[in-house]
Amino acid sequence: MQPAKPTEPPAPKATVFFRSLGCPKNQVDTEIMLGALAVGDYAIAERLEDADLAVVNTCSFIESAREESIATILELADLKEEGGLKALVVTGCLPQRYGRELVKELPEVDAFVGTGDFPRIAEILDRALQGGERGIYVDAGRTHLYDADQPRLLIGGQHSAYVKIAEGCDRVCAFCAIPGIRGAFQSRPIESVIQEAVALGRAGTVELNLVSQDTTSYGKDLYGRPRLADLVRSIDEVAEIEWVRLLYLYPSAVSDDLIDAIAGARRVLPYIDMPLQHASDRLLRSMKRGVTAVRQRDRVARIRERIADVVLRTTFIVGFPGETDEDFEILCDFVREMRFDRVGAFRYSDEEKTSAADYAEKVPRELALERYERLVSLQRELMTESLEEFVGNEVSVLIDKSVAGLGVGRLWSQAPEIDGVVFVRGDVTAGSFVRARVTGVRNADLEAVPLS
Repeated sequence: MQPAKPTEPPAPKATVFFRSLGCPKNQVDTEIMLGALAVGDYAIAERLEDADLAVVNTCSFIESAREESIATILELADLKEEGGLKALVVTGCLPQRYGRELVKELPEVDAFVGTGDFPRIAEILDRALQGGERGIYVDAGRTHLYDADQPRLLIGGQHSAYVKIAEGCDRVCAFCAIPGIRGAFQSRPIESVIQEAVALGRAGTVELNLVSQDTTSYGKDLYGRPRLADLVRSIDEVAEIEWVRLLYLYPSAVSDDLIDAIAGARRVLPYIDMPLQHASDRLLRSMKRGVTAVRQRDRVARIRERIADVVLRTTFIVGFPGETDEDFEILCDFVREMRFDRVGAFRYSDEEKTSAADYAEKVPRELALERYERLVSLQRELMTESLEEFVGNEVSVLIDKSVAGLGVGRLWSQAPEIDGVVFVRGDVTAGSFVRARVTGVRNADLEAVPLS
């Protein structure tokens, strides 16, 4: 009997290029769509010029994100008009928030897909290829939360991954439109998160970043109370993973139990990302944050007391309605006093259907920009001082990429894309840990050489 000839894999229906915008949570949605297309007989194009179709996964969290999303859509729409693309599909927060309006404003787009229907992306592209009617796939108030069994194709290498543990938000922060876009809070079961962590580790992932809109509320919908501390203890036992980092902890909900769980962990890093947004009690009340400046100080002190070598990252909003010169000086004094390891700053923008959009006493844009630049400059000075203390130290660097004798990586204290990088001069391999000696500081980044 002649051995059977191996069957050829089916030819792909078409080649798809993805542009993923916005936060890591959006990136996870993109990776779920890529996984769905891979099993749906579509090929993924790394370059736009090689694609038959294009998908833009958008963000609409703040004004600048909306502007970037619209600019990207228009750029690809021009390419479609020139005959370079057969179809253009827009997914994510922008159609979820403005779907019906976009249909009128962007006739070049073949389909609009909200945050609840993106797992159907292969079916939607099938229809777009067939030249059917333009589609709008938006289910108001619903966002899909994936599980460990859904196919997923990581962006940017297997060694590092984001894991979304929850979706949506039930809080009422005056400036935030997320609850209206992503819907009510929903968590994945602990077992699902652990199953995904193990599978990623066995496939070569060594770093996990746990994300959601409100990470400290994890589990409250499934178990009747928040169970992030229990998840920390469980995922800390996943031997295949080296680093686990928690992102987006709501300050009023950082409990002693959670602090103790992180303090006792081996793989869950002593890295606290806790957006505080302001330090003026008057502004915190107006923002509806449910916390006072005194309580914020107490939480920071408790975290530093209990968690050895902890790294603290936070974010602040400047130019919030009613912010006075005195409020801003209180914020600057707070930043000097606390000496956070990392600080992100945002300029306030009015967001539809948020209570702050109706507030009077708007801060002029020019003044908000001036305050933003002052805060960024202040934090840059403080961070440079702390980074200079690393010079001469031996460190472990996770290499993200390596080209022509120069590696770009991160310390455990640097989350992807937001905390700076380490430039390692020498032949190093992406995805590996390298022992190196820090030789200098370059703005928010470090320079190092590998140890032989």
